[in-house]
Amino acid sequence: MGNKVTGRSFLPIVVVFVLVSLFIWLAGPLLEAWKADRWVLTGGNVLLFLVTLISFMLYSKALRSANVHAFVRVMYGSLLIKMLVCLIATFIYASVAGRAVNRNGILCCFVFYILYTFFEVKILMELTRKQGKPDNA
Repeated sequence: MGNKVTGRSFLPIVVVFVLVSLFIWLAGPLLEAWKADRWVLTGGNVLLFLVTLISFMLYSKALRSANVHAFVRVMYGSLLIKMLVCLIATFIYASVAGRAVNRNGILCCFVFYILYTFFEVKILMELTRKQGKPDNA
C-alpha cells in the first residue's frame, strides 16, 4: 500500500476539514445564537485535523506491518494520544480563558471530534478490508 493510496484515502477527512471550516466562517449568526465562539471552533477544528492526520499516518504505517498485534497497539495508542491531546488543549484553553470559557464552543469541538473519528475509522476499515486483514484484529 503506497503513499498515493494513503493520500487518496485521507481525502474525505480533508473534505470534512474544509466543510467544517466553511461552516464556521459562513454560519456567523447561527453560531452567535448558539453562543459558540468562532475562534474556539476554528482552533478546535485545526487541532483535530492535525491530530487526525498524525494518527492516520500511524495507522497507515501499522497497516503495512505483517504483525496484526502491532496494528492493534497502534490503533489503541493513537486513540489514546488523540484523546489526551484534546483533553490537554481543553485544559490549556480553560486556564488561559479563565471565567470566559466558551462551553458551547468546546461542546461543538467534541462533535467535531466524533465526526473526524467516524470518518477515520470508516476509512481505516475500508483499507483493512482491501488489504485482506480480518476486521476483528
